[in-house]
Amino acid sequence: DRVAVMYAGKVVETGTTAQIFYEHKHPYTEALFSAIPIPDPDVKMKRIILQGSLPSPANPPKGCKFHTRCDKCMDICRCAVPEWSEVEPGHWCACHLYNDAEQQARAEEALKEAKANGTFNEKKDEANL
Repeated sequence: DRVAVMYAGKVVETGTTAQIFYEHKHPYTEALFSAIPIPDPDVKMKRIILQGSLPSPANPPKGCKFHTRCDKCMDICRCAVPEWSEVEPGHWCACHLYNDAEQQARAEEALKEAKANGTFNEKKDEANL
């Protein structure tokens, strides 16, 4: 069986059930799994509380749609849409944390262009509109 995780209408991670449940990679998937309650009062989970602003579906931010809420946000996340990376056989993630060298070069070029044309927003918690 395969599982896909979506954020703001886009799939951000896909893999087998075991890969997604036990080896998730995308920061949004991590936050989702941290919110699952454990039915044991002695077990303490470190819940990830998402900060930042929710992106507008009608006017989504440039780059990664999750960047306004991501605690691992980098400058490239604010201007380049992440490409799919196969992080292990059959396990795919759309996140700049897993860029290969060619993907990283394309993302850095997008950042350079955004800064040159004045469309790069320095504030990570606001959408680049």
